[in-house]
Amino acid sequence: MPYIHESSREAIDPHITPLAEQLHSPGDLNYAITRLFMQWLLDKGIDYDNINAVSGVLQKALAEFDVRVARPYEDLKLKLNGDVPEYSEANARISQKGRALPANHAADTIQAHG
Repeated sequence: MPYIHESSREAIDPHITPLAEQLHSPGDLNYAITRLFMQWLLDKGIDYDNINAVSGVLQKALAEFDVRVARPYEDLKLKLNGDVPEYSEANARISQKGRALPANHAADTIQAHG
């Protein structure tokens, strides 16, 4: 979760812009992120908990980026340029299946997915 306390931000924030100004390609960004999490891992110790922590941070950062940036951008492009026909068709079919359910439909407890 990137929403850390203000006092923690004060120690980190002065370093962000100078670093970001040196990143001129996706490769540069990947390199900087990799060095940062690897230095953290080497400093904290290479063990399951710390490897899991790095993996979780990267996954959650990606998930937050998707929710806050990628998804809204995709939604904008969908409105500007129109949908992919197959997505529209799949969405229509799924919606139709939902409308066909009886009003008193109970969840299927036998089949987990499908």
